[in-house]
Amino acid sequence: MSANPGQTAAYATAARIGRWIIPAIPFGWTWVPEFGIQKQGEGVVPSNVYLREDQLLAGNQLALYIQAQVTLMKRTFLEPAFAGPAPMEFPGAEEAAMLMLKHRPMHQVTVFQVQHYVRSGKWIGIATLTTLESELLKIRPDFDQFMKLVRIEPERA
Repeated sequence: MSANPGQTAAYATAARIGRWIIPAIPFGWTWVPEFGIQKQGEGVVPSNVYLREDQLLAGNQLALYIQAQVTLMKRTFLEPAFAGPAPMEFPGAEEAAMLMLKHRPMHQVTVFQVQHYVRSGKWIGIATLTTLESELLKIRPDFDQFMKLVRIEPERA
């Protein structure tokens, strides 16, 4: 990964989290190994992009996986409100979808999450932006830029 945020590195030198390939991060964000990226602002809770992966246990439908995740989130978060999932395109993925979630944690601030789910075979990649609702309009363009840069490593034969 490039030492300078906002600049790209060759895929050979890019950072990785599982099959996620991260050649660069947006300017002003910090790389957090084995997690993703974080942006701290003065007087606000940091915004994060968490990259993780999972496996489909049965079938090959992303929609069923997301439906199970929504069920878990409804049990976990206070006053959850969802938008989506909506289909999207992602390079190297057989399927991709975006889900948005708004909820209130214990401190009564509204938290907004944008989740991108990508499927390649039985592999599921999840990229989750978590930020305060009040920060969303400032942070979302950086998340969109980041998601245009990241790729998934092709499955090994």
